[in-house]
Amino acid sequence: MTNKKTSTSEEKKVSILIYCTSDLILSGILKALEPATDLEVVNIEKSTIDVFIESIKGLKPQIVLFANTEPLPNIREICKAIRDLFDERSKSQLMLLGNIPSHEEVVSLMNAGVRGYFDLNDPSNQLVEALRIVLKGEIWLPRDKMSSIMDRIISVVGRDLKEKTLDQLTPTEFQVLRLIGQGKSNDEIAEAMFISKNTVRSHIKSIYAKFDTHSRLQLALYAINSALF
Repeated sequence: MTNKKTSTSEEKKVSILIYCTSDLILSGILKALEPATDLEVVNIEKSTIDVFIESIKGLKPQIVLFANTEPLPNIREICKAIRDLFDERSKSQLMLLGNIPSHEEVVSLMNAGVRGYFDLNDPSNQLVEALRIVLKGEIWLPRDKMSSIMDRIISVVGRDLKEKTLDQLTPTEFQVLRLIGQGKSNDEIAEAMFISKNTVRSHIKSIYAKFDTHSRLQLALYAINSALF
C-alpha cells in the first residue's frame, strides 16, 4: 500500500526538463526549485540543441525551462521547434531564462510559443511561482517590464491582424473569441456556452483558419485590442 501511495504522489508532480550550459546558473536554478515538492526535474541537458530536442521528444515534460544564457541567432526557430513537439492534450509549456531582450524580440518569442521569460535579475524565489504560472498557460514576464511589454505585444498583434475583421466570424465563434480574450480555458468556454469541449476545439480551429494564425495568445490579444469585453 505504501508503494502505491508513493507512486501516486510522484505521478502528480510536474515534470520539468532544463537546458542550461552554465553550471553556475544551473546551480542557482536547482537551488531555487528545491522547496517546490510538486515540481520534479526529469532531465538536465547541457550539450547541443539537437540532443535537447531529442530529450523533449522522449520525456514529454510538462515544462521546458530553456536557460538562454548565450545569444542564439536562431532562438525563435528553436522555440517554434519545441512548441511543435508539444502535445495539445499535455498542455506543455516553454519558459526562457536569461537577460530580458528587447520588447520586439519578446513579442517575436511569444508568437513562437514562449509562455514566460524569467529575467536573470529577478529574485530567485520567484522562479517557482513563474513556472506554476506558465504551466496554467498564462504569461510570465519581469514584473517591472510587464506593462510596457504587453502594450507592445498588443500593438503588434493589432497591426498583424488589422486586416482580419470580426465579421468573418459566426456569432458562436465571436463568443468563443471573446472568452479566449478573458483567458478562459477550453473547459471553461465549454461550460460557459453549454457546448462540448470538442465543439469548442472545432470553433477555435475555424477561428485560427480565418485569422491565419495558430497562436492562442494572438487571438487573446486581438480580443483585448478589439475591446470585446
